This record gives sequence, C-alpha cells and structure tokens, in this order.
Amino acid sequence: MAETTTAVAPAPPTMPMPFAPVKRDYPISLRENLMLALSHKKPVWMPNITASSQLFGSKLAHDSPPAHERQMDTMDWFGVEYKYSAMQGSNTPQGNVMTCVTEWREKVKWPDLDQFDWAAEAEEFMLQRDDSLALQMRMSNGLFERLHMIEGFDAALTDLLLEPEAVQDYLFAIADFKIDLFNHMRDHLEFDFIVAADDWGTMRAPFFSTDTFEKTILEPTKRFVKGVHDRGTRFIAHCCGVIEPFVPYMVEEIGFDGLEIQTNLNDIDAIFAKYGDRVTIQCGPNADLLRKPDVTADDARVAAREMIDKYGAHAVPGSGALAMIFNPVEDIYYAIEDEIYEYSKKRYEGL
Repeated sequence: MAETTTAVAPAPPTMPMPFAPVKRDYPISLRENLMLALSHKKPVWMPNITASSQLFGSKLAHDSPPAHERQMDTMDWFGVEYKYSAMQGSNTPQGNVMTCVTEWREKVKWPDLDQFDWAAEAEEFMLQRDDSLALQMRMSNGLFERLHMIEGFDAALTDLLLEPEAVQDYLFAIADFKIDLFNHMRDHLEFDFIVAADDWGTMRAPFFSTDTFEKTILEPTKRFVKGVHDRGTRFIAHCCGVIEPFVPYMVEEIGFDGLEIQTNLNDIDAIFAKYGDRVTIQCGPNADLLRKPDVTADDARVAAREMIDKYGAHAVPGSGALAMIFNPVEDIYYAIEDEIYEYSKKRYEGL
C-alpha cells in the first residue's frame, strides 16, 4: 500500500531577517507589545518591528512588480513598463502611459480586482500564520510615486505646479483604488498594520513646497489613510528624503501611526518631543559605529543602550521608538537584539 503524504503550504515570507529569531519567554506576545506601541501606548519593551511582524506578500497584486519580477523587464496593472538594470539590481518604471496628468481619465486603465481569488490566496497564507506576530502588508507605489511612475518624473513635477487640480483629481482616484485593493485583501486577512511607501524628498530637500503639497497630495493621502483606519488597521508611512516640513501634516492631519523615515536627514529629536504621543518612528543604533570593521559585540550593546536612552518610552512622550535592526554580522546582530530587549524592558518598568 502506497504511503500518503499531506501537502504543506510553503511558509509565508516574513520581514527579512539575516538570522533566526530569538526564542525566549516574553511577558506578552511580540504582537501585543508592538501593537501597544502603534496604539501610542507604553510597550513592555522597545519593539523590534522586524522580529515582531509577519509579512503578507500578495502574489495576485500587481500594483508594482512582485518580488520575483524585479530582476527582469516587466509591466504592472496600469501598463507602466519597468526596465531591468543589472548595475542597480532592480527595474525602473519608464513613465510611458501618458505625458500629462490631464490625460489620466482617457489613458489610465483600472484593473478589475473582483476577478482575482483573494480568498484562496489568504487561505493558503493562513496555513502558516503565526498568531504571536503582528500581521503586516507593505503597499508600494504611493500616490505621488504613482504619478511620476505613470508619466515620468519631469512631467510629474511640472504637473504639480501647472495642473494642481488635475493632479489632485488623479490622486483621489489612486487613493480610492488603493483602498479598494486593500479592502479586497483585508476582507480575508486581519492586518494589524500596513507600511505604505510614498517618497516626498531628496537627501537635500523636499521635492515640492508645502503649498504645493496642500493643493495636490494632502487630501488624497488623508482619504487613503482613513480607508485603512476604517478597517481597524494601523498605518506606517515609508517616506524617504528630507520630509520634515511635512511632519505636521503627517501627524496632525493625515494621522499616520508610525513613520519609516531617514533618521539621519530629519530632526528625530524634535519630532519625538512634539509628536511622540501621537506617532512613533523606526530607529536603529548608531549606524556609523556599527559599520566599522573592528566593531565588537560590546560596542553594539553600548550603541543599543544609547538609542534606548534617547528614544525609549521612558525618555520621550508616547510609546518611544520602534527598533529596526539590520546587521550582516551574526554576533553583532544578536548583541543588539538582546540588549534592546533586556535593557529597554528594565528601563520601561513601571511606565
């Protein structure tokens, strides 16, 4: 008699970690601790967002190229072509769909999201769901990014100035599409939070003024975030570059729950001091120190303690920072991970 085997679904991807997660007896689950922070409450220890989350990556969504297509020429749902470059190791959108935002009603083709089996994809994912971790999803190609991807960067920056009403109308349509896409997946998966990307700055300055931002991007972004919040899901904004002039909008009007921003380009101290009770920020230990070839595990522990003393829940209003740990050296990584947990747990006692 032939032996029978039971098919096991492949493990869903988690946020990339260079090394295995640490096994320890936590006072509460990793998910509970992280969600305290994203709810602007004091966590029991500084959450390591990478180790505390499980990532859902849809194979159906093609708003941007999925991971397996990023090393090739491809096309997204909207007809945007992506050209692969071996030198940069990824593909780049070509802005080939239209030449001016005023053409969007005629030239933008919207996918029919009802045609995809979102329920089956969710069911496969849930076979390996780890309930001790927060469930997250990353949504790429934010509203401004979807503008310059579909018509090119020069045209997008020009249209922001010359066609602000048309830009805003288009971005409202994109926001509604984003909410619809999110809801198609949220109907089957209880996401704790999403991380959505929309870069608004360079290393030197924002791409546009606050006045331009108010006329074009602000209101559609508020709609997008409200749509996510309406389903009980928290919203972390990934936003590269110098974006500090937009932080008051990000917190006071848009209502992001967390910020994934470049801490070396923006005044994190000032943001925590003014808005720490309403938003948290992802931070890591001293990157310059940790990049040194002769850095030791003791050095790494010192760097972790310095970060906690500066941005921990005992030192700033609100929940303190979310720890982001990336290090390619095994003993350095585990030294940082251990120190963040043990040291912050002691500092947070009684909060």
